[in-house]
Amino acid sequence: MTEKEALIALNMMPGIGAVTVLRLRESLGSAAALFEADASDIAAVRGVGAVRANTLYDELRRVPWSEEIERAAKNNVSLVTLDDDSYPTLLREITDPPLALYVAGDISALNKNGCAIIGTRHASLYGRETARRFGYQLASAGYSVVSGFARGIDTEAHAGAVHANGVTVAVLGGALDKLYPKENSDFAREVIAKGGAVITEYPFGRSADRQSFPQRNRIVSGMSRGVLVVESPVQSGTMITVAMALEQGRTVMAVPGRVDSRVSVGCHKLIRDGARLVTSVDDVLEELQDLFGAVRVASTTPKRQQSKPLRRGENDEGCCAALSPEERKVFSAISDEGSYADNIVRTCGLDAGKVNSILVGLRIKHLVKAGAGGFFQRTKN
Repeated sequence: MTEKEALIALNMMPGIGAVTVLRLRESLGSAAALFEADASDIAAVRGVGAVRANTLYDELRRVPWSEEIERAAKNNVSLVTLDDDSYPTLLREITDPPLALYVAGDISALNKNGCAIIGTRHASLYGRETARRFGYQLASAGYSVVSGFARGIDTEAHAGAVHANGVTVAVLGGALDKLYPKENSDFAREVIAKGGAVITEYPFGRSADRQSFPQRNRIVSGMSRGVLVVESPVQSGTMITVAMALEQGRTVMAVPGRVDSRVSVGCHKLIRDGARLVTSVDDVLEELQDLFGAVRVASTTPKRQQSKPLRRGENDEGCCAALSPEERKVFSAISDEGSYADNIVRTCGLDAGKVNSILVGLRIKHLVKAGAGGFFQRTKN
């Protein structure tokens, strides 16, 4: 078994993630070695344990990886693994990169300078027109437009890029043979025909579900230098993508909307918390050119607009004075040593969705930083 085959096989196994695979590979020398290892060798790796090792040992011998490779070739789908040169460079750098990507279309689209355009499925006419316009203008400027291929903002952003004869990358929340939404099937072929790509990490036969969509979002932000939010409620999958973008060090931008529109509340909150306010494609291009040209540290506002970011210092009361009552509750619920998200929810008494959106804002304000597994810490000077 080659290393590429091993990564494809491991990617097919639902009970093991990229972080564990990378740890196993480091311990055993290669991913392929895992298929030759005894259960005791697997159990000896930090964080695995005997019970999980026995389960993995059995699954490793049952995974039908050769049939998957044959099916991909038959359907003109490229399998790009973590070690391949064509694997997206930015995506490789995140904490939990997909072990393999199923690519329908031009592989070179994966490594073009990309900007994600994201937002609600329930977009207004204003939101749809805005997403399409930004998709068109960014593609015309030579950038790849990355999004999640969902109804609403995502589809409009992809459509704008296609109409500009530009490149767009659609990241699915399910398998290529289970394309969702189904009404975008013809559009997917158009994306590919224009030199773009439709991609997923999910093996053939996997339908999209509530678990797969958030996983998909880390790829959307992970492949992009910047993330532009067009319309979004405060509690939404879009905000999950924003949280992931911040964790990955991406710049966050937002388009203002109507003050009485529910789907603009999230954007207004992001802008209030320090995201770059965007009213034209020139604002986006300025931000992206800063990122590509100067290798600057990821920031949510341009340097000319930045004031000193809020940080936790010797006087937490002064820091919290600038926060809303709910933000103060969440900030105070994080212990000096750091806290997991579920503990924060229990301590502050707010619902999980509300806490998640507030944590996004606190991270934009540089008051909180995120670690692996939903662990949050207050920042220090």
